[in-house]
Amino acid sequence: MGLFSKLFNFIKVRYVYSGTSSRSAPFNKEVYEQEIVRAVIDCIATHTAKAEALHVVLDKDGRIKDIKRNSPYVKLLNQRPNPLMTGFDLKYKLVTHVETNTTAMCYVKWNGLLPEMMIPVQYNNFEILPIDGGGYAVQFTDYDGIQRALNIEDVVILRKFFNTRDVGGDGNDPIYNTLDMQKASDEGLIQALSVSNKVRGLLKQKKAMLSPEDVTKATDEFTARFEKAAKEGGIVGVDSMEEYAPLTVTPWSANAAQMKEIRENILRYWRVSNAILMSDYTEAQWQAFYESVVEPRLIQMGQAFTNVCFTQRERDSGNRIIFNSSVLLNTAMQTKVNILNASKEIGLFTKNELREMFGYAPVEGGDEAQVSLNYVKATDQSLYQTGEKGDEDDGQNEAD
Repeated sequence: MGLFSKLFNFIKVRYVYSGTSSRSAPFNKEVYEQEIVRAVIDCIATHTAKAEALHVVLDKDGRIKDIKRNSPYVKLLNQRPNPLMTGFDLKYKLVTHVETNTTAMCYVKWNGLLPEMMIPVQYNNFEILPIDGGGYAVQFTDYDGIQRALNIEDVVILRKFFNTRDVGGDGNDPIYNTLDMQKASDEGLIQALSVSNKVRGLLKQKKAMLSPEDVTKATDEFTARFEKAAKEGGIVGVDSMEEYAPLTVTPWSANAAQMKEIRENILRYWRVSNAILMSDYTEAQWQAFYESVVEPRLIQMGQAFTNVCFTQRERDSGNRIIFNSSVLLNTAMQTKVNILNASKEIGLFTKNELREMFGYAPVEGGDEAQVSLNYVKATDQSLYQTGEKGDEDDGQNEAD
């Protein structure tokens, strides 16, 4: 835990049961050390961490009626969740933990009724156990090998591959074989390149009955002559009793098709296309990535933080934490212009929302929606045109 250990409020638990389903799945720390895996996880975490947390209040129909911009929860999630992190760092770390461990936890430390800090929990393994007096605790072993416990009501839990276990995700075991192939291929290529760069040729001694020591001495002398000629650009002198044969060692590695399939397996597992990974995506590719990877994680985070941050009474009153990430920020300029032209007369966006879409700072008075007067309810047409309410029976009388 390091510096974070001093920020936790630990509790004591009594051991009543320890079923296998209440424990975390084992995970391989080497997964995150592989180049392609780290790049994929960084891509997912970076795009997800750009989302802004909002404290909203819903009406009885489930629509947002108020946004509490000075909420302490928003300040922690977006600005400074703890003395060592920014809001972006916290979201990035939690998503990274979900992708590598399939379970991420964030401890909410309270100061009375107000949240004081939000701290990601770094663990080797964890288990759910009962607490003296009722309730449950998350007991985990940190990176220093020390066991600690936190009240589960104060812990935000995010999961991936949530199936056979009661609390945590099922782990990343299915991808380990592919990662082993990737690692073996990389190591084999490095070793082959090392041999091919060091072994240059064979020196044959025609003298009879040479001892191993004499062979080594003759080889060292020839190597010295070879290196001297290489530096001076000259010719290597060879004794009449020596014969030098250049040796070509071709480095071996998996062929291009095999390497591509290994890479595609990894990308498919994390549902990230090569275009997204290389930041060379089209508008449609970004939309697909957002809807299939980023948006589900934002929904999950919003529900998990809502359940921990608010009491049942507060949730019944409509209080929610949501994570908002504008899909339009990554769309083409022409698409943004088309949206602007199609929506400007009906007041779908405020001026500041439109400015944000184009990457501009908000302006004073820009949060008021403006609509065109060219649209009116069908029942109010006469009032709009003449200033007087029309007779509903006029049409019927004329027909008679």
